Amino acid sequence: MAHVELTTAPFCAAGNGTMWNLTTLGLWHNQLTVITTKQFACMPVLEQLLLNDNWIKSLEPGAFTGLFHLKVLKLNSNRIKVLAVNDFDSLRALEVLLIDNNVIENIEHGVFRNQAELRELTLGRLEYVYTLHLSVLFYGFPEKMQRLCIDAHYGTNIYIGSIESLEVLGNPEKVYINYNGISKLRYLKRLKLINLNFSNHTNPDMTFWNLKLLRILVLYNCRLSFLTKRMFRDLQSLELLRLHSVSPLILHDGMFDVLPALREFVLDRVDFRCDCENSWLLEWAESSRRVQVIYMQYQRCILQYEKWNFLATMEKLCQTDVQYLCYLGTAGTITLLVSASVAYRFAYWPCVVLFFRLRGYVERKIGRRRRKRRRARQEGDYMEEEEEMKYDAFVSFSSHDEAWVFGELAPRLEEQGHPRLRLCLHNRDFEVGKGIVDNIAESIYSSRHTVCVLTRRYLRSDWCGLEMRMATHRLLEEQKHRLILIFLEHISPFELSAFHRLAKLVKSHTYLDWPQDESERIHFWERLRRNIAAEGRVI
Repeated sequence: MAHVELTTAPFCAAGNGTMWNLTTLGLWHNQLTVITTKQFACMPVLEQLLLNDNWIKSLEPGAFTGLFHLKVLKLNSNRIKVLAVNDFDSLRALEVLLIDNNVIENIEHGVFRNQAELRELTLGRLEYVYTLHLSVLFYGFPEKMQRLCIDAHYGTNIYIGSIESLEVLGNPEKVYINYNGISKLRYLKRLKLINLNFSNHTNPDMTFWNLKLLRILVLYNCRLSFLTKRMFRDLQSLELLRLHSVSPLILHDGMFDVLPALREFVLDRVDFRCDCENSWLLEWAESSRRVQVIYMQYQRCILQYEKWNFLATMEKLCQTDVQYLCYLGTAGTITLLVSASVAYRFAYWPCVVLFFRLRGYVERKIGRRRRKRRRARQEGDYMEEEEEMKYDAFVSFSSHDEAWVFGELAPRLEEQGHPRLRLCLHNRDFEVGKGIVDNIAESIYSSRHTVCVLTRRYLRSDWCGLEMRMATHRLLEEQKHRLILIFLEHISPFELSAFHRLAKLVKSHTYLDWPQDESERIHFWERLRRNIAAEGRVI
């Protein structure tokens, strides 16, 4: 009785009698608005009741009275706002309960206390439920539960007890998930995480620790940049790993060494980074006999903002034919020996004469330049260079960190303390009407120093990357120019390793960390001011 636009379903009205043969009743895609008291009481052997895709707003007390054998109840895609404590009181045989796609505002404690046989439960959307304790809803989690799907919303905190199967679906920009709480689910055997945001998590390596019984792990678009051996160190029972990632991903060499029970590695859709750090995966997939790698040939990698076939690109970038290299080496050696013998026979003396002429010319040019530089230093040429500098420092920062720069950095250095410094801030000091690239280059070369305020959003910004490249180019070109790095938040070495230029600078230069303790910030500002105002000393 689907798609017939029913507004009421009075099957058990007085005089209709008992329906002993009815086991399945489908009323989906109608216009039912309320389930009245004892509406299905005349169907004592009913096992499946399908009420999805209606307009149901409320369940009256005792709405499902008499359905002692009901196993499947579908209430998804309705308009239910409240789940009362006695709504499902009589459904003790219930195994599948679907209540997703309802904007639920309130869930009373103990609403599922009598559903001990429950195997599957879908719940949501929880737009107005900010704290959800599953143990309070069940008064003891059902032992037979296999699938629990919760559609959470902004600000929802979910506290989970001991379960064997868990599926979490969230909005990566809005839902707060306590990732460390997942590691406390020691009895978990199946875990599926969908649309979560691990990029905002300081240390995602600890998320899957202690899950020694986990057999199936599905990570669907969780914004992971790396998968490491340390992350999977306790997954000794994992048999199936399934990945889907639209953000560039690097798999660390040896990550499967800690997964002795792994049998299937499924790549639904993964955008790898076109980086030789992923090249080991090809050799492992070919040599591994115990693990079946599925859909590897369909994956892509990102190189210079374009997507390429992963297998073909890795073979070109990172793998070479040994025989081809031997051929090139032999041919090159023979060519070099023949060319050397011919040159010695016919061009030895002309080359000697040309060499001495070039050396004399170079020595004369270098001598003139040295004399000019010495004369310029004596006449105070450095004062002119100082006058050409408009700013003490150019500040490179992400637009997401603008509040800290204008609220903390600029007032401290420009308006307080001594000496007062002149900062170049792109929102304030860039010339209107001029191209962004020209503004960046002119500002960096008009400043004595460059200060980079580093955060994860800074690393993901193309404009910030351009500013960093220009600053490092000037650092190599002019030894007097200095680059000062400020880490506004902690960034692990794994994350920095993807940015080779920055990782090299961090290893060779001292940097400043923004202290969390306010008492240490006075020393931070003094040290920063001293290094910007200092001349000729590189931190």
